[in-house]
Amino acid sequence: MKKIILSLTLLFICNLAVAQTNQKIQMGFYKVDEDMRVEYETVMKDYLGKMMAERVRLGCMSNWIFRRVVPNSSMAENFTHITIDVMNPGDENYWDCDAFDVDVVFPNMSPELHSILQEVHRKSRNVIYRTKLDGVAGQNKLDHVGDIAIYNFTKTKSQKYKQKHIEMGHVFTDYGNRDAWYAFERDEPIDWASKEWDYMTIDVYDSVEKMKSRGKQMPEKMYNEMKKKYGNSASQREIMKRVMTTLIYSAN
Repeated sequence: MKKIILSLTLLFICNLAVAQTNQKIQMGFYKVDEDMRVEYETVMKDYLGKMMAERVRLGCMSNWIFRRVVPNSSMAENFTHITIDVMNPGDENYWDCDAFDVDVVFPNMSPELHSILQEVHRKSRNVIYRTKLDGVAGQNKLDHVGDIAIYNFTKTKSQKYKQKHIEMGHVFTDYGNRDAWYAFERDEPIDWASKEWDYMTIDVYDSVEKMKSRGKQMPEKMYNEMKKKYGNSASQREIMKRVMTTLIYSAN
């Protein structure tokens, strides 16, 4: 079971107009028992989220996103929540942020209360997995992070899949009903396992209603030209799992 979790875990997404190839995100996957979820989500929004928002304000990172996995979604039995650290373009992390001061965020909070909140944060969740991803392409038609995000854990079969996204990524929001769409490449060595996911695409919608709506159809001529150049989808990749999430907090 642990190997399955490590093989299929990941997700996300950033509030960017266009995903940049030198921009990394770090994903965290967590399992929280049902009787601790209210406390955990409250601490994440009102305590950790406020600190991450200050880091975004200071320019230490681009965004921080906290999501809840939909209960009947694939992999919901393995992890219940996701965090996404969106780095600044070219940065590996957000820790080099000397300007950050927790007392600016919570000027009247006692050390004892900080300790209590940190203890709730640590003890209420189990860390399942963390991973980093490199941006390939993406478009966001919204001026904010969409409520619904579906993460497609993917095993690529051909380099044409990535090439298609770089060259034709705009079609995933120009047509269909997505409000935003992103493609990421896994930034980890996976040569040891032929069935490990190595790529992820994310479909983002501003609401459940938008997700269920009919979208604009791609012209048949364009579809045929793309199929001729890149091949059909089955020859390019295998989608191993899909995970649906709802937004709890975005720092930007």
